[in-house]
Amino acid sequence: MAELIRSIGGRLHLALQSSRVAIKGIDRPIDGEGILSAVQDAVSLACARERLVRAGNSVVIKPNIFAPHPAPTTTDPRVVSALIRIAYEAGAGNVIVAEGRSISTAKYRGSHNTTRACARLIGMTDAVEAAGGRMVYLEEDEFVEVEVPGGLVLKRAHVPRTLLDADVLINAPVLKVHSLTYVTLGIKNLHGLLSDEDKLFGHSYRELPTKLTDFLRLRKPDLTLVDGIAGQEADHAEEGRPVDMGLIIAGQDVVAVDTVASAVMGFDPSDVDTIRLAGEYRLGESDLPAILVLGESVESVRRQFAGPDIDLSPRLFPGVTIIAGDYCRSCQYYTRRGLDRLARAGILDGSRELTIILGKEPPAPDRLPGKVIMLGDCCLASGSVRRLRDHLLLEGRLHAVYACPPMEFRIRALEMLGD
Repeated sequence: MAELIRSIGGRLHLALQSSRVAIKGIDRPIDGEGILSAVQDAVSLACARERLVRAGNSVVIKPNIFAPHPAPTTTDPRVVSALIRIAYEAGAGNVIVAEGRSISTAKYRGSHNTTRACARLIGMTDAVEAAGGRMVYLEEDEFVEVEVPGGLVLKRAHVPRTLLDADVLINAPVLKVHSLTYVTLGIKNLHGLLSDEDKLFGHSYRELPTKLTDFLRLRKPDLTLVDGIAGQEADHAEEGRPVDMGLIIAGQDVVAVDTVASAVMGFDPSDVDTIRLAGEYRLGESDLPAILVLGESVESVRRQFAGPDIDLSPRLFPGVTIIAGDYCRSCQYYTRRGLDRLARAGILDGSRELTIILGKEPPAPDRLPGKVIMLGDCCLASGSVRRLRDHLLLEGRLHAVYACPPMEFRIRALEMLGD
């Protein structure tokens, strides 16, 4: 019996060791030294540094630089600098900071549409080089096609050579909401390691959470450290609002880190599909009570973050008619943000007629007045809009936004109206 108890206790100890998450507050006023100290403490609590990075290892740090916007929309360069220093102190042979900007940035954000331009604009490149690291802009890297063992959506993936050659992968996301996956955090942040083609593939919300967890079957990060200096609520992009948190959250199990971090943001982790699915697939620990939280408690630092507002109610946008078939959260988000852009520009004052059509098989009539925008592949492939589509095309009143999701409308809505 004693031997059985020792065996059970040993297994429990191992489980707690692999699913422990550290929460560390940053001394105020917050500065570079305070951030370094908090990062060092969080990493020491989360894991044994000498086991994380060994002498001569090649370390890759993956921040969030999806767009040309400073922290907290993207990872604070001071957090990345601290991680570079820690890696070298542990004996790393070289440290690379690798990222690939989003598809919407690549296609629609004008002059700052490369990772190189985004990283320079937010000060990441200078910070990395000053700390002795090297930037790799992943769209410039060599991509290798690999099989994803057990992948459900992402069965084969194109991943950068830099990732394949890495001994250690450190994931450095931001404590913020995401308009498609509810939170960004660790699992979502790994999306930037895929090729552009693979980023766009399966980006519909019907597939995206499963696709993101598929990546964990391919490569789990060795450490996930969340930049919670300032969180971001309401939106994951420039429309979001900063939330003063002063935290660093770290752990080796990315699913456990996301579970704890989402609870810190005031969300039920089981409502976040990436966390729920990863737990169901046994890719990490998603049960909050089963996670050993060290440092600060979740309760002591918890703050309710506002989720994204993606309501499409007609009362919000005078003069706009929305005709919708079966659509998912992806279309809903990009439609709402495009309409927000028009509203901020004073376009939607009720003086013009604008019809937005989206989703599968929307109940569209054969004729419609005014400007008409059809959004997304589901809509444009629907038989119910075929006659209307042809009619509007002949009259020059149709703007068709292809792809799934229809990202272009969010950024270029004004241009589509000809204003």
